[in-house]
Amino acid sequence: MKKTFLVMLLLTVCVVASFQFKAQAHAQVQSQLQSQPLFSKYFEPQTICVRYLHTGNYYEESFQVKGYESQGAWAKSLVNLIDKFEYGYQKVELYDLASGELLYSYSYNTLFSEYRTTEAGRNYKLAKTFRECVLVPLPKEAVRMVFYSRDLQMQYAVRHEIVFDPAKQKVKPVKQKNEVIESHVVAEPAKAYDLLIVPEGYAVADSAKLRRDVERCTQAILQCSPYKDNAYRLNIRAVVAYSKQSGISRETDSVTVRKTVAAASFYTFGTERYLMAEDVWRLHRIAAHVPYEHILLLCNTSKYGGGGIFNFYSTVSDNEHFDYVCIHELGHGIAGLADEYYTSEVAVQDFYPENAEPREPNITNLVQFEEKWQDMIVMSMPTPTPPTKKYDGKVGLFEGGGYCAKGIFRPCLHCSMKEIMYDRFCPVCVRAFQRMFDFCCDK
Repeated sequence: MKKTFLVMLLLTVCVVASFQFKAQAHAQVQSQLQSQPLFSKYFEPQTICVRYLHTGNYYEESFQVKGYESQGAWAKSLVNLIDKFEYGYQKVELYDLASGELLYSYSYNTLFSEYRTTEAGRNYKLAKTFRECVLVPLPKEAVRMVFYSRDLQMQYAVRHEIVFDPAKQKVKPVKQKNEVIESHVVAEPAKAYDLLIVPEGYAVADSAKLRRDVERCTQAILQCSPYKDNAYRLNIRAVVAYSKQSGISRETDSVTVRKTVAAASFYTFGTERYLMAEDVWRLHRIAAHVPYEHILLLCNTSKYGGGGIFNFYSTVSDNEHFDYVCIHELGHGIAGLADEYYTSEVAVQDFYPENAEPREPNITNLVQFEEKWQDMIVMSMPTPTPPTKKYDGKVGLFEGGGYCAKGIFRPCLHCSMKEIMYDRFCPVCVRAFQRMFDFCCDK
C-alpha cells in the first residue's frame, strides 16, 4: 500500500513539474513575441523548410520548389529579419503580398555555387540538379517568395518566385525525432547562436564514441577565439542519429558506399579531402525539432577532410587535425569567411570574377576594398604588404588568397583560414565573427 502511494505521489510530482515547465516555456515565447511586434505581426514562431531543386551549370540555372516541411519552433532572430551582410551567392526574400513590404531576407551559399565553376559545371551541355532547402519563419498571411542568385558581376538576379499562402499551402510535419544532447546550452534560441552537431557514420556499436566525439567537438569550439569569447551566447546541441554502417562513403578513390544517415562522401567534385553531403533535404529532416542556425556534420572517420558552406552546413572528420578543421570549416559556415590559401588542390576554377569584389569579408581584389578592412590598416603599413616576419601579426594587404596566388589579397600573414593553425584567426576574421554573432543574437 505504501509502495503504491509513493508511486502515485511521484507520478503526480512529475506531471506537475512537466506542466510547469511547458507553461514556463510557453510564457517565455509569448513574452519574446510581445517585445518583437514586427515579427509577431507577420509571422508565427515556427520554422518552415522550403525544399527545392536547383538545376544548371555555369551558363544557366533554374529553381523548382518541391514542398514545405514544418521543423519546429523558430530558432533565429526575432529582431534582425533582413540580412544586412548578403555574403551569400543565393538569397531568398519574403514580401507581404498585400502591401509589398519586405518582411524577411536570408543569403546563403550552396554546393551549386561551387559546382558551376568546376570543369564539369563549365560544360554548357551538362546540367546538374541539387537538392537544396532554406529555412524561413511561417508567415501568417500570403507572401511572395523570391529566389535570387548572383550573376557574373556579383549582382543578385531573380531566378524564381512563388506565392506562399499558409491558408492554402500544405505543410508536412517532420515525424522523425531524435534524442538530443545539450552539450552547451546557455541562452534562449533568439538570444543565442544555435549550432547543431549531426553525427554521420556512427553505428549503434559506436554509441560511446559518438558521445565522446560530440564532447570533443564542443570543447574544440569553446576553447578557440572568437567562439570562446561568445560562449555566453553560443548554444551547442547534438542529435543522436545512428547509421546502419560505420564510416564514410568513398574513403578511398574506389566507389565504396556506406549506408549512413546523411549520405556524406569524400571526393566531392573530384577533390579527395572535400567531404560533403549533397542531399540536404535528408540532413534537415534529421535536424528537425531542434533549435539550430547552422549544422556541423561530425563524420566518423580518421581520414582527413571537411567542408563548410555559408549558412548551409559544415563538415569535419575525426582526423589528426580535428580541432583545426572544426573551427576552420565553421569559419566558412557561420561567418562567411573565404579560404585564404592558394596552393592546395581545389576543383573550382576562377571562382572570383576579376571585375567584382568578392563577397567574403576576409579577401579582396581591391575593386571595393573600402568595404572590407581598409579601416583596420594603419597609415604606415605598406600595401601590398611584404610577406615577411616584420609584418607578422599586423593587418595589411598580403597577396594570395581565395585559391589565387595573384590578384586576391588577405588581411594577415597567418590565419586559421589560411593554414593548419588552431586558434589563430586574424583580427579581420574575428570582427566578421563578432558582427555575425551580434546580428544573430538580436544585438
